[in-house]
Amino acid sequence: MSQITYSSIPIWARPAAPVDEALPEISGSAYIVVGVGEAAEERVYQVANGLPENVTRLPLTFDDVEHAASALRGELAHARVGVRVVIIAPRGAALALRGVATTAGLMDDEIYVTVAGVDAIEVFCSHCEAITHTELGVDDIVDCVGCGRHLLIYHHVSRRSGRYLGFMVDAETASAAQESTTEGSSS
Repeated sequence: MSQITYSSIPIWARPAAPVDEALPEISGSAYIVVGVGEAAEERVYQVANGLPENVTRLPLTFDDVEHAASALRGELAHARVGVRVVIIAPRGAALALRGVATTAGLMDDEIYVTVAGVDAIEVFCSHCEAITHTELGVDDIVDCVGCGRHLLIYHHVSRRSGRYLGFMVDAETASAAQESTTEGSSS
């Protein structure tokens, strides 16, 4: 897999990225430490317990990203200035939770992420807007669950949704684009 020099994929979400186990710089007055999956559970409590006594902490662990995202969204709706979010989750879940935090208005320096495992990523189809779940990665080809096009998983991740951009791999060839459109309308 090649990696372009400039990409919206955070360094921590790239293949073979080093796992940083160090605590984040303590710059906030409150921390929401959210984890997804069994591999994250112990680490969530280690991080929360490692924060200074004068810092408010809320450790949250979940089995799935949907419940984690809902809880994080709820906590951030009531958060005040000074809150920081620590995410410990598999790659796809971490991207989604980062999207929740950025949508709530947090900046990159208010979000700390440690990847704990690999799970499916979400690919947004730029043609039909369907979301395809896959364990493939950048530069791989996945079939869209919506329109069936062969999507190239591109070097772009939405900051707000955590989804990778997918577009028809051979869209620049008129015959391939016509074939895909014809196949999609005959089903």
